[in-house]
Amino acid sequence: MKRTNPLALLCAAALAFLAGCQGLAPAPEAALVDAQCVVTPAGYQHIFARHCTASSGASQLLPQYCTDAAAAQNFCRMVQGAVNKTRVVQPDNRIRYDANLGQVVGTAGEKCGRLIIEGAANGTVVTEFPELAGAPGNCQ
Repeated sequence: MKRTNPLALLCAAALAFLAGCQGLAPAPEAALVDAQCVVTPAGYQHIFARHCTASSGASQLLPQYCTDAAAAQNFCRMVQGAVNKTRVVQPDNRIRYDANLGQVVGTAGEKCGRLIIEGAANGTVVTEFPELAGAPGNCQ
């Protein structure tokens, strides 16, 4: 009759236990998936008036993100889908993204963008614009 080494059994049980515990770890917040971007006519009007019109005095998006609501939605998707981003739930439950996009998106050479959506279940865009600070990495 063959005897099983008790140390081998103990090691196998410990490995099985550890493998099971790893599968139960909670997902990090960055893994959360928010509703996809929705740029309404009102949202686009705000973005255009504030971030596509130099006379507003606010940071300005490059023209390709200002042509229509679809272009604004494309910018939103870029920010929301960026690998190098932060995501913060604000006190009003809106979601703020700050993302380093790795390419110039603003008229002052900004490579980062900020996006604010209504909430995790509602991807309605409140505003979006280029930024020089606030996102991970170098935005210039």
